Amino acid sequence: MRKMIQQFTFHHPKELIAPTVWLFVSEVSTLVPAILVFFGIYVFGAAFFPPYTLDTGSLIQLSVAALVFCALQYVIELISYWNTYFRAYRDTAKKRIAYIKKLRTLPLGFFTKKESGELINSFGNDFANVEYTMCYWLPFTIASSLLMVVFAVWMAIFDWRMAIAAFALLPVCLLMNHFAGKIKSRTSRRVLEARAKAATQLNEYLHGMKDLKAYRQAGQGFKQLQKAYDNLRKTTMKDELVAGSLGNLCSVLTQFVVPVIVVSGMYMLLGGGLHILDYIGLIIVATKLSSPMMMLVTSLGALRGMAPSGERLDSVMETPSQEGSQTVEKVDEYCFGDVGFSYGSEENVIRSANFDIPADRFTALVGPSGSGKSTLLRLMARFWDNQEGMLTANGRDIRQIQPDSLLSNISMVMQDTYLFRGTIRENLCFGKDIPDEQLEEACRKASCHTFISKLPEGYDTMVGEGGATLSGGERQRIAFARALLKDVPILLLDEPTASLDADNEALVQNALDEIAKNRTVIMIAHRLKTVRGADQILVIENGSVTQHGTHDELLAQEGLYQRLWAIQNEAQSIQFKHMEEK
Repeated sequence: MRKMIQQFTFHHPKELIAPTVWLFVSEVSTLVPAILVFFGIYVFGAAFFPPYTLDTGSLIQLSVAALVFCALQYVIELISYWNTYFRAYRDTAKKRIAYIKKLRTLPLGFFTKKESGELINSFGNDFANVEYTMCYWLPFTIASSLLMVVFAVWMAIFDWRMAIAAFALLPVCLLMNHFAGKIKSRTSRRVLEARAKAATQLNEYLHGMKDLKAYRQAGQGFKQLQKAYDNLRKTTMKDELVAGSLGNLCSVLTQFVVPVIVVSGMYMLLGGGLHILDYIGLIIVATKLSSPMMMLVTSLGALRGMAPSGERLDSVMETPSQEGSQTVEKVDEYCFGDVGFSYGSEENVIRSANFDIPADRFTALVGPSGSGKSTLLRLMARFWDNQEGMLTANGRDIRQIQPDSLLSNISMVMQDTYLFRGTIRENLCFGKDIPDEQLEEACRKASCHTFISKLPEGYDTMVGEGGATLSGGERQRIAFARALLKDVPILLLDEPTASLDADNEALVQNALDEIAKNRTVIMIAHRLKTVRGADQILVIENGSVTQHGTHDELLAQEGLYQRLWAIQNEAQSIQFKHMEEK
């Protein structure tokens, strides 16, 4: 239970004190009417026993107490509701924000291991479970447990035998609930896993619809989606039928408290071991006992079912963040000293990398696919941390620099530029208030002002999710304009022209020439002609730098660069010859 409380409160268990205390006060206050009736029975009962007198003064006092309690009960319920529900909703909202902030601090490797559906499901369903647990199940579990103690003491004062009779079924219910909880814990995990897989499958189906239709596989893709949701239906039904049935049986058993009290009390009453007034009073109190007892049993079972949600969220919150104690005003150069890196348990993809990235120079990374070019680029942005050697940025160990401070000096343009659902202006400004003149100037330099101006709403034209309403070349040029507007010293480019046609490639190349001025540019390229003007070209093979120099220097050397250049020129010649024949 302690571990569960820590997980659901994000290790702030004091959040439960106020709601639990007020819920306990509220539950205890519900006993007051039964207590007043109990004493009322004694007052009325006195008229039927010697000396057969009715204490009207006591009746008046009980009536006044009942009226006062009505007003007090309203205030108590109001305070309890505020502290239980409103605080839980507010605290859960803060936890959601803390969760998102935590995700921002995690290395990119964390997201490669997690399915998108799992994270989406955590933010939706897991937090909904946490919210319900914080405002309902946990406070009620603790408050009901305390209330059981109050009931036990109260009944024992009158007759300890009746107290034992009243709580005789509780151990049986708790034992059954324990086994039901174990089953619920397993089935709930399977339900959460099935729900995450279904969400991932739906996400893939929607995002891949264009390719599925192009290859006439939309039906096949739907079969996979249907299979995922069929599995979710089966696991959910099993969870409800198996674990739910045992839980409901426990709840039914708690309703036998009053019959047990009636039968036990009648036996003692007939034997002369219990006064008739005590018997009637205990029956009235027993009617108030079954509700919190059922709540205790139900909430304990529910907590077992909610536990996997707390564990999943806690596992994310406890994942080590990328940290750094140093801030930097400017980063414009890198130095790799015997840098090594691997993805988890795999062998190193970067092996003893030694090279410098000078400030205000254009550095190109070339080499075959899978050689480690993209990994080197992501190490510079600190999407991952190197495990071996030393990678420095302006003389500082990059692992000691705060990630946000480092990224404030970097712009990135990837092969597949992502645009958010919104206007072109919003995608360019990224929340900043940028004057129209500055915006248009950046877009002219990035060769995208002309096509934006021709759109129906110009810069206020809405683009679909991912920029689906624009072509690849248009998205790339907007990405370059966005990088210009950020105006930072380092630009990282991951094959920005690889998938473009000749016309768009020329426009993007012009944008690149403009944006590269007075900046440190590191660019991955497969088409060697796009980096002929680079200040230095690094040839990457099997995670290591095997050649470096300018285009002319590398052509003069026998090696991979010379072979790649020859292959690409030959392929281009064949392409031109084929076009001429047509």
